[in-house]
Amino acid sequence: MRTTVPTPMIRGLLAACAAVLLLSGAATLAADDSSKHFEIKAKPLADALMEFGVQSGLTVAVPTTLTAGKRSAPVRGDLSPTDALGQLLKGSGLTFARAADGTIAIQAASGGSSSSPVRMSAVESSSENDSTSSPHLADIIVTATKREQAVEDVPASISVITAEDIEKRGLVSAEDYLRGVPGVNQVSSSVGQSIIIRGIETSPSFQAFYAGNTTATYFGETPTTYAAGPATDTNIDVKLADIERVEVLRGPQGTTFGDASLGGAVRTIPVAPKLDRFEGSIGAGYSVTSGTGGDNNQIQAVGNAPLIDGVLAIRATAYRFDDAGYYRNVAGSDPAFLARAASYLGAQALAVDENRVGTRHFTGGRVAALYQATDKLKFTLTYLTQRIEENGIPVSTGPGYNQTLLEVGPRHVVRGQVGGLTDNDLHFINGVAEYELGWANLLATYSRIVGGALLAGPGNIASAEPYSGLSSSTHGQHVSEVRLVSHLDGRWNFLAGIYAEQQNDTYATDRTWDAPGAGDIFFPGVTALGDYYAQRIEKQQAGFGEVSWEFVPKLTLTGGIRAYHYDRVSATETTGALFGTSSGSVDGGASGRLYRGNLSYKIGEGLVYAQFSQGFRLGRPQPGLPDSLCDLNHNGLVTGTNATIASTSIVDSDSVNNYEIGAKASLLDHRVTFDTALYRIDWTNIPVTVVAPAPPQGCGLAWTTNAGTARSDGFEFQTNFQLMKTLRLDMGGSVIDAKLTHDVPAQGFHAGARLPGTPKVNGNLGLQYDFHVAGHSAFLRADTTYIGTFYGNLRESPNTKSGGYEKVDLSSRITVKGLDIDLFVSNLTNNDAFTFRDTVNYTGTLGQFYGYRLQPRTIGTRVNFRF
Repeated sequence: MRTTVPTPMIRGLLAACAAVLLLSGAATLAADDSSKHFEIKAKPLADALMEFGVQSGLTVAVPTTLTAGKRSAPVRGDLSPTDALGQLLKGSGLTFARAADGTIAIQAASGGSSSSPVRMSAVESSSENDSTSSPHLADIIVTATKREQAVEDVPASISVITAEDIEKRGLVSAEDYLRGVPGVNQVSSSVGQSIIIRGIETSPSFQAFYAGNTTATYFGETPTTYAAGPATDTNIDVKLADIERVEVLRGPQGTTFGDASLGGAVRTIPVAPKLDRFEGSIGAGYSVTSGTGGDNNQIQAVGNAPLIDGVLAIRATAYRFDDAGYYRNVAGSDPAFLARAASYLGAQALAVDENRVGTRHFTGGRVAALYQATDKLKFTLTYLTQRIEENGIPVSTGPGYNQTLLEVGPRHVVRGQVGGLTDNDLHFINGVAEYELGWANLLATYSRIVGGALLAGPGNIASAEPYSGLSSSTHGQHVSEVRLVSHLDGRWNFLAGIYAEQQNDTYATDRTWDAPGAGDIFFPGVTALGDYYAQRIEKQQAGFGEVSWEFVPKLTLTGGIRAYHYDRVSATETTGALFGTSSGSVDGGASGRLYRGNLSYKIGEGLVYAQFSQGFRLGRPQPGLPDSLCDLNHNGLVTGTNATIASTSIVDSDSVNNYEIGAKASLLDHRVTFDTALYRIDWTNIPVTVVAPAPPQGCGLAWTTNAGTARSDGFEFQTNFQLMKTLRLDMGGSVIDAKLTHDVPAQGFHAGARLPGTPKVNGNLGLQYDFHVAGHSAFLRADTTYIGTFYGNLRESPNTKSGGYEKVDLSSRITVKGLDIDLFVSNLTNNDAFTFRDTVNYTGTLGQFYGYRLQPRTIGTRVNFRF
């Protein structure tokens, strides 16, 4: 291990030895920049530059102190050497220039972020601002298949939100960008956020506690799918601070990313530490939300420092966002509500007016260290922490953004929030070791994740009953993975890995009657209604692999498999009049296999593909029905049904089969990119709740079983068009028909019912204009998103209907000597629409106004200084 800086003599010797002439010749980049055909795969940067020298006929000097540990982007097609070399160096933090003797010298860029494509060089700088030069879109490298590839070379449906998108659109939260992604919807409720891809969902709210999540989420190599524990939904929403890109993978990803990725996966990739430069930024923002909203503030800071040049670097990020709530509680001034509260002795004292309900505070940061032990071996260690505090219950129960909610009882007041709250915590540490073998990359990763959530609120929203609850959940997880990813130059490539995880989740809730006990409609005279506690322990091991074979030129066949085994324990304990007194523990496990097959054909700068892929969600044990109550005929069946008593103790894994064809293209000298897919997903063994017949025909108790089947047919597309050097158009959309294919009589669900949480149609349109003001770069950008209508439950209840709205955002910037000054407007038209209405109101008892609404018009400014 190197722990000291080399002496100047050793540095000079290393630099002299590292200047390797890859190919002798008198040709220079300036003298001959005519188009040539390049075919260079992603590989170690030094090797790629050597291949570039061979294919271009140019002489390149490569300092290994600069290229150590870096990999190139792939380069394919007819390009000028200037463009080809720019693509190879994209994202490396390096640039190039022509020396006096004609040699092409690789050197560190003078500034900027390596997350941005490198297009500037001494050779092309003179023409970069020439409006007559050919405009083109930057290449995007993704790791969606656990290997580095240009996004247009991946035979799958992927959307990428780049660092440029995040910066220029001011994206912070998942709801800022996911709702406009083709085939994707994001909903927020009082218990968190859910991400739904291609319509694969049956219970958008409280996912983790019931059937489980259908979309996997990752931050780098760390899975965050269950990070808040069973009291919440899919997404804990790590903020987009110092992020390189977000990859949205549509369609099941079971062979690659394991369970919970039935609909797809969302991967947030942070900016990695840089070994060769000091850099950083500090920014702040202020905005105002109109109407019932208020002031919003934000601050972010990023710093990168190479502690040992070329060997050890550290990168730190910190942020704070304060968003004013825009709901208003009018319980204390609503005569009808006060009259209902007065019918419960003492309840009217809990009816109090409050503004800015739903105010949120996000505090977080992370530190990452990169140690380049040798040219081929590197280690990365990352620590992340984030806390979200939300005050009150952000839901509408009256016209506009009004609500009538009682305060919670004294036992449930946390942080002084008498109106309730939702808090989320996430902490994880992740270590990654990578060794470059030349023909393959060996990677080992380990994550320790600790998270949790705390929720306090009225027991029956807007009902005027003085009934409240405090629920908490915790999540602990150990995850490790080792994988070998080849990058061979021949027709064969492969991926192989092993995976292991352990999870320990808890859920606890306490319910009270918060007025004098004589008014308790549940249990007269009782104020402490009861406690419920559950613990879930899970262990899982898996092996996965994939082989690709280009059996004829440009035609590649890929096959993948994942074999898994899991064991789960579920324990519950209840006390009090509401839940009864009981305790018990059940365990179970299963093994399974998933497959993926893909056939792709390269056509010029595009490809077409056909794919079959599978996804799954882990089953779980559960307390079964008591045979003494539910097997009245003593025949092993739940009386009144054909279900066995034994079957009520286990929920099997459910799974999806995805059949997909798609096409991608890069046209007009990479001025246009296009991506489209047509698919069918068959979903089987969907967990549903079934209720036995009421006495005397049965016991009347409920259990969860695998009884549902569904199908999702859809079409999605996205395109980016660099209309001219200063004008860019981004557009995308999807059509989804996701519905049940069989009746579920016990729940009243019928074949043809739409799956909840997913609009039939969504779309996005963005237009960006870049220009200069007094020599300073600037831009204007407009984005609009359309979300079609959808329902919150399988009954398609009118009172759960949401969506059917469009949202328009504007952003602008001028950059003056490293200082970015932004002006922006979110929800320009001040559209007031429901973004989600869950099953709490499916009978309509809470009225036509219940639901979660779009944030009103918000106008603000941001400044960010880079150094």
